[in-house]
Amino acid sequence: MATAFPLLRLPYLVLMPVLEQMELIERISLSILSKRVRIFLKLLKMKCKQINLKHEYGAIRMEVLFDNNGKLRLEIFRSGYVEFKYRQDILFCNTSGVPPMDYAVSIMDVMHCKSIHQFRVAEIPARDILPLLVSLPKIDGVVVEETCNSSYPDSMLKKMLKIVLPVSSAVTIPYHALKPKYLRKILKGNFDSVTVGNYGVGNMANFDIRFSLKSLRMTNAKTLDLYNFNLNDKDLNRFFKLWTEKNCNDRLEYLRARKYGEGNKDLILKGLNVVSVPIETKREFRVLIKIQQLRSDEKITAKFDITRADGRQATIRFGESDEINFIDFYVWPKSTDDTTNREPNQSSFTRVFSSLSTFYNSCVERFK
Repeated sequence: MATAFPLLRLPYLVLMPVLEQMELIERISLSILSKRVRIFLKLLKMKCKQINLKHEYGAIRMEVLFDNNGKLRLEIFRSGYVEFKYRQDILFCNTSGVPPMDYAVSIMDVMHCKSIHQFRVAEIPARDILPLLVSLPKIDGVVVEETCNSSYPDSMLKKMLKIVLPVSSAVTIPYHALKPKYLRKILKGNFDSVTVGNYGVGNMANFDIRFSLKSLRMTNAKTLDLYNFNLNDKDLNRFFKLWTEKNCNDRLEYLRARKYGEGNKDLILKGLNVVSVPIETKREFRVLIKIQQLRSDEKITAKFDITRADGRQATIRFGESDEINFIDFYVWPKSTDDTTNREPNQSSFTRVFSSLSTFYNSCVERFK
């Protein structure tokens, strides 16, 4: 019978070099077996770019991406087994009654990762996989793929989302994946970002599906992206008017409506007291802190500023791309003195230089 080596009884100055010489999969296996070892492993400052989860084929797959393009894969099965893969190394482990997601949380801990970057649902679960989601960590974004269509029962998908969405700050979901009643609950949710797509089965979208003014008014997300919907120009006009009157989503920072066909610009802007902005005017639009950039195939055809009753400003942009037309609605920061979202122009530099010159001359006069 082999005698166990008392690894944790080694002095610190001996233990750390031993851990450093271990292969990654050996460190990971130790981290899930001992909380005490995990404390020492964290001192090695192992880092990763991001961690993703994906539900597919009745299992939860975890992928840890490293800066050197390496990947650590973790597959969690309903049977209670967990499989680790790194390069050519494979390790099987029996969870023995421990919530399988605890293994993923242990890996996140030693990798100093605070949240899951993305949780993808590639198919509607055919069986109950909810026990695999116990102790689910914070998730930056949930993506329900378009293959999750309405031809399958959505009850299990709803059960999954009831566990996943409360720990997520963003969600992307096809319009056809859920019944309208539950989709409205998502629209009303307190998310940072919501994307709803009319993709259709096999990329054959039904362009007769309308996203109504009522649905727009009930949204509560900071950013809303609508893809391939039949958006009525009058509804958009009414929504913008409601915004100027502070009678709709006050959290809204950004709205993008993407659809086929050109909208009636005059009807959309009717009665809004807009101020036309030259297309060549350079501005930085920040969405959830990040600077929003156009794709290479996108171009802006018109810009307009509108002002709300309380003085807050927003910009409506009309644009087009190779595939589709779009309308962007950006809400500027509350403070009128906040210029972080606007690029400084030549006149602003001139004013600053003039102020500095005046200050310098006054100092010279005082000390003469």
